[in-house]
Amino acid sequence: MKQSVKSICGLLLAVVLLAACEKMSVGDEESSIPLSGANVVIKVSDLEAGWAATRAPVSIAEVCSRLCFAVYQDGSRVKYENQKTGDAGFGTFALKLAEGTYQLLAVGHSGAANPATTNPAKIQFSNPGGSNGTGFTDTFYYYGTIEVGSDGARLDISMKRATAMFRLKTKDVKPAEVKKFQFYYEGGSGTLDATTGYGCVNSKQSVFVETGDDLTGHILQFEMYTFPHQETDEVSFTVKAFDANEAILYEKDFTNIKIKRDCITQYSGEFFTDGDVKTDPETPSGSNVIMVDPEWSEIFEYTF
Repeated sequence: MKQSVKSICGLLLAVVLLAACEKMSVGDEESSIPLSGANVVIKVSDLEAGWAATRAPVSIAEVCSRLCFAVYQDGSRVKYENQKTGDAGFGTFALKLAEGTYQLLAVGHSGAANPATTNPAKIQFSNPGGSNGTGFTDTFYYYGTIEVGSDGARLDISMKRATAMFRLKTKDVKPAEVKKFQFYYEGGSGTLDATTGYGCVNSKQSVFVETGDDLTGHILQFEMYTFPHQETDEVSFTVKAFDANEAILYEKDFTNIKIKRDCITQYSGEFFTDGDVKTDPETPSGSNVIMVDPEWSEIFEYTF
């Protein structure tokens, strides 16, 4: 009899230990996040962007190194979590919430730091060269309502791209004396309103890019990001190239550049030679081509 009691106790102990080690199942995958009392699981399932028409959905980790999740109720943030690639369960947010209606935010980016998410209508990214700058990178977002019932909630979300890209490609090679570039641009926004998916302030964005000796004799390519205020918008760029003493060697202005969310506006030309830049994208010198990129919806290509 004593032996039977011991066997039963041992079996019960094994069951308890197994339950304690159980991990939460999310769809067909097992999350690395233990149950830990969580009754709500949010999982980034795919991305809506150029991928939708041209390729299979990709993992968020392929395009973003950081994820910011936040949950709001009655206008206040009640839960949040910041993740980065390499973290266990990257792309899955497990938490405990009382029954009710909430708003859910997810922002994916690759900046050096995370923006504040206390207000989903004003997610501010700052100049990467500034103090505690978060950087301007390709950025994806989701904002929607989540209902938590007596059994909690499970939600797979699809994130959309919020950014437009301006790409500059030089057809001539970098001289040895050019050590650094500055891209100063106006007309876009460095702050995202995730409730609309558009930029919400008129930003003056500035990005410095080092171009060392290893790039001498090579053509260059630069990519800058901004949040349009609407599906299509206009920005203006001043691009400067500096020497080691920060003296300006070359400078060109690109005005009234047409940009579109989830699209690339690309300008190619000779940067290190004298001459005026053709700034009207409706009548550029050379080609005016619309292409499809496997990761963006379209590329609008111009030459100067």
